[in-house]
Amino acid sequence: MARVRWWGTGLVVLVLLVLGGGLPLVDKALGSGGSALAAGTVVAVGTERAGVRPLTFTVPAAGWVLDAAESSLTSNAELSNNEVVFNLNAVVPFGSLDNARLWNGLGRIVSMGGGRLPGSPRAVTTGHGLAGLTGALAGHGKVGTASAFAKDDLGATVTAVGPPDAYRRLAAQVRAMVLSIEISP
Repeated sequence: MARVRWWGTGLVVLVLLVLGGGLPLVDKALGSGGSALAAGTVVAVGTERAGVRPLTFTVPAAGWVLDAAESSLTSNAELSNNEVVFNLNAVVPFGSLDNARLWNGLGRIVSMGGGRLPGSPRAVTTGHGLAGLTGALAGHGKVGTASAFAKDDLGATVTAVGPPDAYRRLAAQVRAMVLSIEISP
């Protein structure tokens, strides 16, 4: 009769427990690669021109984190605060660019992810005089806003979404970030 040795099976189970339970705990302890932003931080996005990125916005309050894994400052910046995600994308057009075309394109992109831009957009002007369009965004049990801004040869789209209660708590901060957007020539 052969003797059964369980130490090999036990070792495999131990490795699986470490990988399945231990690594997520280590990941949580180390963080997701995000950088906490202080109130007043200016975030700059877009391909540098003469050493300066052309799209900027200001973080109005502490609590927002720049998600390094989801951001590429040459094209976008993704910030989160609790369950609310704010994403600004630089748009470099192949042809002419205006707010209505940019809004319609944003609507198509949002719909591919299962969201929608219900209703018609309304005009918005940032504190720097940049005119754009803004409106509601909804989908997957989340609510938020979307905005589109076009200026010369560069545009910006913004989406900000989260669970309804979380988004309502941060809606004023989201609006402040949208109203702080500037596109440099």
